[in-house]
Amino acid sequence: MLFAVKRPHPASLILLGLATLIAASSREGRVLVLVSLGLAVVALTVAPSHLRLLLRRSRWLLLTMLVMFGWLTPGTPLANIPGASQEGLLLAVANLARLVIALSTVSLLLKALTAPELVAGMRALLAPLAFLKISRDRIAVRLALTLNEVESSRSKGSGESGHSETSIALPASIPGTTDFVLGALAAALVIGAWLT
Repeated sequence: MLFAVKRPHPASLILLGLATLIAASSREGRVLVLVSLGLAVVALTVAPSHLRLLLRRSRWLLLTMLVMFGWLTPGTPLANIPGASQEGLLLAVANLARLVIALSTVSLLLKALTAPELVAGMRALLAPLAFLKISRDRIAVRLALTLNEVESSRSKGSGESGHSETSIALPASIPGTTDFVLGALAAALVIGAWLT
């Protein structure tokens, strides 16, 4: 008899994504670049359309970071690259690697979760705000409406019918064993990043 694994709660996947982002971004030097390239390869394999779209929309930010850090940071001048400094280019590579880590993580989350699941996961993660008398439902509704507008403008741009109904229905999901395993993995990633 095969063991059926229940689909994890969206909040567990978002937590795992955040933990991956924190753990990967906390690295330095070659390890940071290798982790960045590894996550980018995984994202290109699993969620190529999402990552390409995010990279295309971030291209000017990536270029600006390269120029700002590489050419406007004082340091040791490089003979082969006029105007650039060695320290500036190292800073540029580190910051670009962190941005690629973030874009790769987001693209994997967008592939794994539908818009309603993303909202449901964020709503679950915002539960502690109840102690501050902040309504997590209001935040979830605003996020859902924003995602609905993004989808509707995307469908208008692609020539599909622009009519979209504004109905908000969040999937009901009860945390299970898979969620505890993902939570433990997320905690291990963050603790490992903090200790090393």
